[in-house]
Amino acid sequence: MRFDLHRAWARLVFTEPVRLRVYRQIATMLANGLPLVRVLDDLYQRASLRGRRPSEPLAIVLFEWKRAVQSGRMLSDGMSDWAPRAERLLVQAGEQSGRLEASLAAAAEVVQTSRRIRSAVIGGAAYPILILCSIVGYIYLFGTRVVPEFARLGDPAQWHGAARGLHWMSLWVQQWMPLAVLALLAAFGLVAYALPRWSGSSRLWVERVPPFSIYRLISGSSFLLAFSALLAAGITVEKALYRQCESAGPWLRERLEGALLGVKSGLNCGEALRHAGYGFPSAEIVDDLCVYSEYRGFPEVLQRLAHEWMEDGVARISAQMKLANGLAIALLTTVIAWLAVGMFSIQEQVVSSTRLMH
Repeated sequence: MRFDLHRAWARLVFTEPVRLRVYRQIATMLANGLPLVRVLDDLYQRASLRGRRPSEPLAIVLFEWKRAVQSGRMLSDGMSDWAPRAERLLVQAGEQSGRLEASLAAAAEVVQTSRRIRSAVIGGAAYPILILCSIVGYIYLFGTRVVPEFARLGDPAQWHGAARGLHWMSLWVQQWMPLAVLALLAAFGLVAYALPRWSGSSRLWVERVPPFSIYRLISGSSFLLAFSALLAAGITVEKALYRQCESAGPWLRERLEGALLGVKSGLNCGEALRHAGYGFPSAEIVDDLCVYSEYRGFPEVLQRLAHEWMEDGVARISAQMKLANGLAIALLTTVIAWLAVGMFSIQEQVVSSTRLMH
């Protein structure tokens, strides 16, 4: 395929902010009456500097989208290598219902929602992680450099109190700390792997604690926004749930399949989610859906509920991150104080033993 290397780079840099901007541009131009092929061609011409730089990342993306539409396929088909399935699903629903502009706006909204929650998590977690790395660095430095130097001046077996504690810490650092760090990294990797995959009743026990509660918030907000957009595009509740199941991971698919089973048995959306027994997206949202799903304007109400829940979730995440910051600062202060007391004790006992020897 042409531009293989350039295409790989384009896939790497076609990130959420870029997709958000492109979705909004296409939606705005469609709202002004321009046909889709004209919109894509105009955006391609801009991105490629009127064809002079066709290997620009965004130009490659738009060229493939334009080529798909010109060949009689749908825009969502051209997006297959460039956007997550959930976003393509919304665009496909808009194309089938003749509401492509609204579906692109909904896709942009899903992207923006995920970005807001992710920014709150990353921004809040950065400082505690930095402090944790500082603590590990201090312990490693004292355990491998400082304490062993003092151990050469005296017999650590004779140390007591805080000095002996630092000596034990030094032995642990030299023998076990690399394994402990590897185990910690492995635990982080295991959690990241488990977030979209771990299903079953055992998962329900950890749904209320980070990072699993945060993942539920992100997935729940995206589900509600996408679900409301599909319903607004004229897709039935059953088909909307089925389409979202197709693009979901094991954890989310388990919850949606439970709701889909309830809808097939004649329950409304809210009752089906309650009957599934997972409390997804949340118990409060399920109660609201039970009330609103029987009335007109349900897609709009669903979208409003998604926004409100997302705002509350961002506020909860911010509060949790502030608590984590406070705990991290307290832990760093405690570790530094312990190291200072221990070093003072070591110096005092080394000096005392030196005097006794003379």
